[in-house]
Amino acid sequence: MRIRLLGLALIAVGVVGLIGTSMAAGPGPGPAGPGSMGSMHGWMMGGDLGGRASAPVGGAREIEVVTRDFSFSPTELTVPAGTTVNVVLVNDGDLLHDLTIPALGFRLEASPGTRTSSSLTVASQGTYQFICSVPGHREAGMEGVVVAT
Repeated sequence: MRIRLLGLALIAVGVVGLIGTSMAAGPGPGPAGPGSMGSMHGWMMGGDLGGRASAPVGGAREIEVVTRDFSFSPTELTVPAGTTVNVVLVNDGDLLHDLTIPALGFRLEASPGTRTSSSLTVASQGTYQFICSVPGHREAGMEGVVVAT
């Protein structure tokens, strides 16, 4: 019994030490950088994984993206470079999801059972990855690309 209690005490000290070290190091240079508390901390603290949504633009073409637990549909969006489109995010899942395009500073969030929209203008031609930045969702397959032509 004494050995079991000693083992539990050592585990507790180790966990407290890891937490203290991570907190003392601060957020670090990025979501996965040295001294970082990880992407979950960044997301929970409003980290810089993407920007914020802008109001939809009247008359702009709409592109609808449906989220489910754990997928986007479609996973490839084609937009004309230099043209504003409205991205409509429909959350058909049971969890909070977002569509984040880190390279463009774009993030649109939708609670379960809701529909939100935001304007998006991609200035330059290219391919830009989008993800769900909720911790673990990208790793579960929630990613795609925006192709600006």
